[in-house]
Amino acid sequence: MVGALYPRLDPSRIRSVRFSRRAWRRGLDPDEVYAFLARMADEVELLRRDIRVARDDADRVKNALRNWQTRNARAVDNRWRGGRR
Repeated sequence: MVGALYPRLDPSRIRSVRFSRRAWRRGLDPDEVYAFLARMADEVELLRRDIRVARDDADRVKNALRNWQTRNARAVDNRWRGGRR
């Protein structure tokens, strides 16, 4: 479980990460690291947006299904009680 060990990643947290520069020419190129972090932040932002849209869609479908079930349960109940016309 990542949330228990580390704070949740969000685009602003990814963009704010900084690495210390070494005095000698060993290690990773900081410009490449920051470019990658910017790309990761953009990707996380898109994924969060997609999740939000998917949840909104799921809520709409659930509500439509509940409404349909309520309408049809009443219609079936009326037919069984002899309310069929």
